[in-house]
Formats: sequence, C-alpha cells, structure tokens
Amino acid sequence: MYRSTGETMAKPKSVNRINSWCGWDPLEEVWVGRHYTPDYFQTIKDTKVRDPLTRIAEETEEDYQSLIKILKDYGATVHRPGNNLCCNEHARWSEGGITPAVQPRDFNYTYGNTLYRFENKIFYNDLYEMYKQDGCDVYDPYVNSLTPDSHNIEAPSLVRFGDAIIIDAHSDRQKNWIKENFNDTKLFWWETNEGHRDGVFCPVKEGLIISLHDYKEDALHKKLFKGWDYVYMENVSWENTIFKKEIHPSIGSMRHALYKTDGKFYVRGEEDNVKFIGFVNKWLKDWVGYVAESVFDINMLTLDENHVIVNSYNKTVFDTFKKHKIEPIICNLRHRYFWDGGLHCNTLDIRRKGNKRQVLDY
Repeated sequence: MYRSTGETMAKPKSVNRINSWCGWDPLEEVWVGRHYTPDYFQTIKDTKVRDPLTRIAEETEEDYQSLIKILKDYGATVHRPGNNLCCNEHARWSEGGITPAVQPRDFNYTYGNTLYRFENKIFYNDLYEMYKQDGCDVYDPYVNSLTPDSHNIEAPSLVRFGDAIIIDAHSDRQKNWIKENFNDTKLFWWETNEGHRDGVFCPVKEGLIISLHDYKEDALHKKLFKGWDYVYMENVSWENTIFKKEIHPSIGSMRHALYKTDGKFYVRGEEDNVKFIGFVNKWLKDWVGYVAESVFDINMLTLDENHVIVNSYNKTVFDTFKKHKIEPIICNLRHRYFWDGGLHCNTLDIRRKGNKRQVLDY
C-alpha cells in the first residue's frame, strides 16, 4: 500500500486489532466522541451565552455515557479521543476555533486491517499513538505536519461492503489517492450526493438498505443490490417540512429560530436567545453544520445483524426491523440538532468480527 512521505508505520501484529470490512459485522471495538468539559465555557461572562453552552456540554456527555453503557453491555471495548486544549483566551475564541472531537467518523476511517487519518486534529493523537504502539497498520501522514493528498477526505462518503467500497464525490486529488491506496478493492463511484452518505443511506445488514432518497431504480443499484430489501424512508428533514409549511403554533417558534441560524443549528429552549444564537453564528460556526437538511433516523449504528442503535422511533425503520428480526435500541442524542451528527457520526468502529468477502453483485 502507498504511504505518504513522513508517515509513521508500525509493523502489523499477527492478530489484527483493527478489522472492519463493513458496518454490520459484530462490533468489538469502537470510538465514541467527546466534547469539552463544561468549565471550558466558564470565562464567558454573559450567562445568556454561557448557560446554554454549559448545558450542551453537560447533556452531550450524559448522552455519550448512555451510549457507552449500551456498547459496553453489548461487549464492545470503547475508546475516546481527548478534549484537552491548552491555549490562551484569544486562541480559544478565535473565529472558527478548534472544533471538539464529537464526531470521530468525519475524518477517520477503518477499512480492513488499517486505520486511516484524514485530518490532523490533536484530540486523536493519543489514540493513533496507542494503535501504532500496539503494532497496528496505521495511515497517519501528519507526523511531519504534512498536507497529504488524502487531507480532508470525508470518511462517511466511503461506504464499506466487504471487498468493495461505494464512494461519493471527491476532488481529483483525493480520487487519485483513493485509487492508489485501495487498488486491491472494487471501487464504485457514485457521485450524486456530494456529502456524508451516512446521512442519506444506511446498509443495516447484508441484504437490507434503508435510504432517504429513492435510488431503487438507479441502474447501478439494480445491479449491486440485486435481491436486497431496499427500503425508502420519507425525507422528513426540517428543510422539507417546517420550511415549507405555513407557520402555526406547534412549529412557529422552531421555524423562526431556524431562520435566525440559517438552518445550521437548533437548541430547544433557546429559540429567542439572540445573544446565544449570535455567539454561535460568530464564534462557533465551524462547530455546527446545516441541520435543516438532516434526518437522524437514517444515521444508525449497527452492533450486529440483529441489534441496531437508533436515535428515536421511526415507524418505517421499526416495521422494517421487525420484518428482518432486528432489535432497535434507542439512544437519544439530545443535541444532535446542534452538532448536526447522529449515532453513526459520533462513533467509529475499529474492530468487527468478520472478514473480507464479496457482498455486492458485480
């Protein structure tokens, strides 16, 4: 495999601690994100800003602990990135400051027996060093502060299917890197979404896809997923519902709040807190996404083919699960509308019990 100049490469062990060929084999080791602790915000004098940010920090960690309990009860080993940030006050609140490591899947990726790093965020340094010291196959091109061709590849746009990967839109530079580094893998370029595919498309298990968009008649899918149950979930994003409805009491305040944030984030109870909204819009704009387009019910984490963690009840999903003998486990991430990330985004599966095999029809 091609390695960027300056990369640290440890000698692989005979038994691989990293092993992940798809998203539905039994989960054995996983990362869970981490936000800053509440005291990170204590220097903010205005309580209209400090209090909601503190509440988000407290409740985000509470929800992470609920998720961690589910994972540990299942039998998976859990690791977490750091949240240490040593900097002066100006650097801390510089515009577009350092985003916490709440969504490890965004720029970290596992395929086969290799862990890939696509972003140089300090919070993951200790985790990467741990796997290097353990003799794992680690792609980390940032040891000499390089900006490699793989920089900022959005990992959720590379969906694993055993010996194949379905890939969304990337730059020409990133495409060339992917072709060189996965030259023993069947690559299918599906450049229709231009974003994180786990926000619209979920291969729950072999033989079952739940999708936000109706790709069932696409020629590529007719072939690749021949014989699969392909279930279409209605797009109930706020962009397709709240923004298109006449204002009435049940959604008026939410719609008004979303207009204030340009659809980027929403925090219940802070709809009219103009100081908080203004602070986030100015100083924390890189912490949020565009939540108005998101449907978090599609962003699931599969433990194995019979157990899947979901954000909330969805009739289409639950009816499909019943048909396929899948038990849904609800874990409500209350501030997913602030972070614009669901359960899949907030985790990274490092090891699953499975092997490389053909699961697509090609």
